Amino acid sequence: MSKRENQILQLLKRDPFIQQQELADILGISRSCVAGHIMNLSKKGYIKGKGYILSNDVYTVTIGAANMDLTSYAYAKLIYEDSNPGKIISTPGGVGRNIAQNIALLKNESYLISVVGNDSHGNILFEQTKSAGVNVKYLYKLDGEKTSICNSLIDENGKCVVAVNDMSILEKLTATLLSQSKSLIQHASVLVIDCNLTEDALKWLFNHVGNVPIFVDTVSGSKAPKIRHWLSHIHTLKPNRTEAEILSGIKIETQKDAANAALWFHQRGVQRLILSMDAEGVYYSELDNTSGWSHAINTNVINTNGAGDAMMAGLVHCWLEGMELKESIRFAQQCSALTLSSENVEIFPKSRPYI
Repeated sequence: MSKRENQILQLLKRDPFIQQQELADILGISRSCVAGHIMNLSKKGYIKGKGYILSNDVYTVTIGAANMDLTSYAYAKLIYEDSNPGKIISTPGGVGRNIAQNIALLKNESYLISVVGNDSHGNILFEQTKSAGVNVKYLYKLDGEKTSICNSLIDENGKCVVAVNDMSILEKLTATLLSQSKSLIQHASVLVIDCNLTEDALKWLFNHVGNVPIFVDTVSGSKAPKIRHWLSHIHTLKPNRTEAEILSGIKIETQKDAANAALWFHQRGVQRLILSMDAEGVYYSELDNTSGWSHAINTNVINTNGAGDAMMAGLVHCWLEGMELKESIRFAQQCSALTLSSENVEIFPKSRPYI
């Protein structure tokens, strides 16, 4: 779905009886252009029959990792090659799973496609993800496999110093397994992919998604290169500074550097770039020349893990709502800030009110 089609769809949701000329006046385009977009929406199944009867099948599909996160918090400055006092907690995690959960917590219909082992960790992930409102029909429990684990060390400033992950089970999320949910994927309003997937799984997805907007989380510098040859298929890309530098080959130190990197991505077909610049904020750019800088929200940082996942969920929610990019970025940053100030990876920890 294009940006303009999404805008029209949101207007039709608010007023199903609105006239095409009124739509044209609101959007500043011709009535014939509106008619063409409505025809495309009908072909794609978003509008059913006459009178702008809208399909209720607005949902997201997220495909990626589902882990148990073991997180070690140091109480004081780390002393290397020695035992450090702190605490260790175990929580459901995984980039894809976190995104799917937060999309659901933002009151959107959310599906997760992933794999876990048929073990204690897998059972915990399955039940807690389901209880958060995510549809787990395609969260496969695999016999004889071990659920992914990510072990992170957090320093006294809330920053992840190092992490070790055991995620070999994702090699079992094959093209054959993904093909079982082909229809679900092809009729989604948004598809979210994380780069924990194998290159073969990514290849299958990019070749079979059709017209569904694809949002990609690059995950890490070592995994980001997997999507280098698929940039023209990506609607929204959310890398951090390091990941964007690895993909583009452009050193990013200033806002001008960020703009040059965004141009590089747009020239290769990426429609929207959301570039995280750590404590400096977010640089955002859209193919239609919309761009800007959104400063970071002051937050008492407890744990940086999951903050990018919450931001991606916020971006997806705003896309479904038809919000403009600038407004979407600030909302997504607020989602991220809620996660940064908590030991949890979800936007709405039980001790916090809804926004």
